[in-house]
Amino acid sequence: MTVNAQQFKVLNGKVQNENSSVSGIHIVNTSRANAVITNADGYFEISVQVGEVLKFSGVQFKQKELFISQAIFDSEFITVYLESFVNELDEVVVKSHNLSGNLKADIANVPESINFDDVGIPGYKGIREERIPSIKEMAIKLALVQVDVEAVYKYISGYYRKLKIQRKQDKEFQVILKIIQFYGLYFFSENFNLEPDQVYDFVVGCNENTNMMTFFNQNRHEEVVNIFAQYFQIYNQNDVTD
Repeated sequence: MTVNAQQFKVLNGKVQNENSSVSGIHIVNTSRANAVITNADGYFEISVQVGEVLKFSGVQFKQKELFISQAIFDSEFITVYLESFVNELDEVVVKSHNLSGNLKADIANVPESINFDDVGIPGYKGIREERIPSIKEMAIKLALVQVDVEAVYKYISGYYRKLKIQRKQDKEFQVILKIIQFYGLYFFSENFNLEPDQVYDFVVGCNENTNMMTFFNQNRHEEVVNIFAQYFQIYNQNDVTD
C-alpha cells in the first residue's frame, strides 16, 4: 500500500492576545487529530505537514484556524494572535410569573413539571436521537487528553485487559506514546483503518526488529512511515488468518 510520506515537522510557536501570552489554549491539527495545549508562557510544539490546518481555541477567545502554507512550514518560529471573545446576549424580558418574593411560598407553588414554554424561552420539541461521533471527532477528543499520560496509555494499550502483562520499559513507552501523539490517531485510522484501541499495539509491533525509534528521533519520518506501511501488510494478514 502507498501512504502519504511527505515531510513532517515540529512547528514551534507562541500564542498571544494583544501583548500578553496565553496559556491553556487547545491547538488541534484537524487534518490528523493530533493536539497540544500551550504552556504557562503560551508556547507550543505540534507536528504539521504542508496543507494541514491548525485550530486554536480557548474559552475567552475567538477560534482561529491557521493553514500551514510552505512559508509557515519553513518558519523556525511563529506567533499566533487570538482575539478576545465578547459574548453579547439578546435582549431578555424577565417575567414575574406571579412570584411573591416569599421564597417558601413560591417554592410551594411551583408545579411538579415545568418546561421552556412555562418560562418563555425557545426549545426543541421533537424526539432527540443520540448523535454518533465520527472517528475523527473521537480521535480529536482523545488527543486533547494527551496531558494525562496514564489515561491515554490505559485507553490505547488495552491496559485493563492486560493487567497481568508487565509494561515495557518506561523509556520505550514514552517514545511510543510520543510517536502516536506526533502522527495523530486520525493518521492511523485513515491510512491503516485502525481503531483507537489498536494503535498502541500496532506501533509497538512496528518497533520490533526495526530502527523506527531511531528514525523518529532523527526526524527521518519517511522511513518511519515506510515501516508503518510494511508492518501493516503483516498486521493485516494476521487479522485475516485470525
